[in-house]
Amino acid sequence: MIFFNQNPEHDRNFLKIQTQLNLSYWIAADISHYYELSKTNVNTYEYKKLLAQYQEALSLSEGIDIDNLNIGKDHKYCLKALEKFIKYCFLEFDFSKTSRFKDSESEETNFLHMHDIETEFQKTYMEYLHPCEMETYMMRSFLFFGKGCESIMHLSSELEFRDEEKIEDLSNETLENFRLARSELETVLKDPNALECILDEFMIITENKNLNENAKEFIELNFDYLKLWKEYYLAHEKYCTDILHGDNEEESESDLFEFECNNCLSFINIMAIKTNLFILKNMQLNTPNIEIFSQRLIRSPIDYIQNRRN
Repeated sequence: MIFFNQNPEHDRNFLKIQTQLNLSYWIAADISHYYELSKTNVNTYEYKKLLAQYQEALSLSEGIDIDNLNIGKDHKYCLKALEKFIKYCFLEFDFSKTSRFKDSESEETNFLHMHDIETEFQKTYMEYLHPCEMETYMMRSFLFFGKGCESIMHLSSELEFRDEEKIEDLSNETLENFRLARSELETVLKDPNALECILDEFMIITENKNLNENAKEFIELNFDYLKLWKEYYLAHEKYCTDILHGDNEEESESDLFEFECNNCLSFINIMAIKTNLFILKNMQLNTPNIEIFSQRLIRSPIDYIQNRRN
């Protein structure tokens, strides 16, 4: 962050609260993802378990009082932007409200509304990021990916009117945004300055203690997280390319794309939760005892193909 390295205590307090907020987000995202893919098989006992962990994540987020933290003004504004965004996300992750969307039109309206909220947050948050740090690249990739998803929504509408020129333009626009999202992550993975920023953050987390093995693990966690998002973008990019070239018309191909995306999101949830728990542990802070439900969802492509044949 651009405000780091002026007051070590403020920086450490910031990272503590940032991590708690991020952890609360990913716990809720994990639960929502699992429930969405498994709701037909969730029994009463498991439903109560999911609900209890969702409430624990919500309590973790709501138990933070940013106004009374010993941090600088920029630290505070940055955390408030993150907190505001996560509050919106918790409304989306609340799986107990299953009757929110009754048709594709209301689902599309909600997506566009959340897209606007996310874009506003990303642009605000990026004002506090160093140009070369990993999160800057991530935020830019999210912005491009969001534009790509928004283009898909418009493309779905245009398909009803069969305006071939407009359909081709929107298809190319969608594909280009997915490519740009992937390109941001390929760039950061090769940027030595991004690695330096990760190490700087780790030194704040550990109060400048030289813990080589833990530093190596922290770098690997961050880079593995980036690579998972890259795979997620690649899946979208390939699917759009196939559609544009007319190579992806079978329902089975659409199902395989959905399988790949859900698998990627499961891995992303797992990696994000593990990274945030790792940070809290290295700050010698208490960590919640949680189950990562996405671990139950991981399937190999071979298993997927065999199950379809059966």
